[in-house]
Amino acid sequence: MVRLRAAHSNNPRLQPLLDGSVTATGIEFDWQIIPPQQLFHHQLTENDFDVFEFSISSYMITKDRPNGQSRWDWMGVPIFLSRAFLALTTYVNVNSGMRSFADLKGKRFGVPDFNMTAALWMRAMVQDLYDVRPQDVSWYVGRGAGQSHGLALGIDQDPPKDVPITWVGVPGKLAQMLIDGEIDATFATEAAEVTQSSKARPLFTDGGRAFVADFVRKNGFTPVNHTLLVQRRVVAQNPWVPEALFDAFERSKKEAYRRDPATGMLFKGDDHEAQASIFGADPYPSGLKANRAMLERGMRQSQQEGLIHNPVAIDSLWCESLRST
Repeated sequence: MVRLRAAHSNNPRLQPLLDGSVTATGIEFDWQIIPPQQLFHHQLTENDFDVFEFSISSYMITKDRPNGQSRWDWMGVPIFLSRAFLALTTYVNVNSGMRSFADLKGKRFGVPDFNMTAALWMRAMVQDLYDVRPQDVSWYVGRGAGQSHGLALGIDQDPPKDVPITWVGVPGKLAQMLIDGEIDATFATEAAEVTQSSKARPLFTDGGRAFVADFVRKNGFTPVNHTLLVQRRVVAQNPWVPEALFDAFERSKKEAYRRDPATGMLFKGDDHEAQASIFGADPYPSGLKANRAMLERGMRQSQQEGLIHNPVAIDSLWCESLRST
């Protein structure tokens, strides 16, 4: 039996593992439930959890950084329990002229971190559907020192070329900038004032369902935000751990579905049959076979933008024993 310090966000598909109704063979967990923003920054700077949820985009960047392998020596377990829907919370200034993401060209857009997976996928989706490139938009980054994953990764020192990025770095500032008309749109993540202001409105009247469905029909996959990582030293000492983790997290997801079918819904209140016709019977599939096209598209977007300089072999991101999943 090995005891691992584990950290994850509060995800409904993880609950059976947290409450002990699903167990991992040979593993005892010391769980900490931490919001993703805090968890990812903590792990980039402190790196003290053995098993942890992490941003797919930032994980790819760690593999590209010259000191990444020694500083963040992590291996992936292809478990994907969250979808990249943060962009669907976008609010726009009422005078921005934006009716959809098709109107994004030439606009000013605020994101918590430029490199965050949700923002990466938003840019990929807008590019694929509307031919608006990241270079066509002025980006404003809200998080500053002590919060920003991009700063922890050194992206401010080696920023994407030809992509206009302004580092605002003041908590809540993006919300005020939107209300004041200094930016045209932002994810509604930093301040409730955005959702309550008469100067701002939601971009999507349908919660973003059509936007996501159009992308899935075009590309054949639903974008994923986060995955599961394990320290390489843990695997070196216990080579069986990756398979035990994969099995336990997959069983936890399935048990969550059994308990409450709503945990398998991408959009609250939607019809299961209608969802399955677009997104598949399991909207959160595990393993590389079901997710390879998604990972390759995310990698390509990251390289095109200059977040990474060289493509990373997809298989190399994952524990060797799980590459055939």
